[in-house]
Amino acid sequence: MFTFEPIGIVRSCFREKFGIPRQPGLVPAAQATLELLPPYAQPAAVRGLQDFSHLWLLFVFHGLPKGRWQPTVRPPR
Repeated sequence: MFTFEPIGIVRSCFREKFGIPRQPGLVPAAQATLELLPPYAQPAAVRGLQDFSHLWLLFVFHGLPKGRWQPTVRPPR
């Protein structure tokens, strides 16, 4: 078992979950930002990132009500 501690929050240009397209190629101009939380919100934490074109972020789906997990989902129509 792993214990995770959040280091930041991703803020997207999409304000509602149903506004997010299923195919990301449909909105190539969409952007998001990563807001680092203390104590990670300091210049040393991101030093050198400008030298790369991509950044991999690991995340956990936190919005699912406890006990409501299902192995499959039905996308909205």
